[in-house]
Amino acid sequence: MKNKTFDIILYVVELIGFIALFILEYLSKYKAGVMKHLYFKKMEYLAKVYTQDAIMVHSIIVVALLIGVVLISKSRFSSNCKTNTIIFVVYSITLIAAFYNPYIKELNTYAYILILLETSIMIQVVKIIINK
Repeated sequence: MKNKTFDIILYVVELIGFIALFILEYLSKYKAGVMKHLYFKKMEYLAKVYTQDAIMVHSIIVVALLIGVVLISKSRFSSNCKTNTIIFVVYSITLIAAFYNPYIKELNTYAYILILLETSIMIQVVKIIINK
């Protein structure tokens, strides 16, 4: 019961994060202050955190996590673990696509999308490890 409630709370938090990013991207088209802030932060994160080398390292780590989680979840027959694994795989594929998709790179919320996806992936890994 506790794990189910905990999972629902985490899903709601992730959903709120994604909705907030869509709203910020929408507002950046109409509000200059929002666009200026998002663009400045995007450039700052791309220069410091998400350089080309760092993106390669992030991709390798995500692929290694993907392989590890799939191997771990094969031995577990819990439906909750399978659901978390499927969500993890979707987030991982989305993150790798976000690293290399030129359309997503053009968005003002690009850096925040990457941060949210990486955070969501880590939450899913913790949930898979906790739920036995």
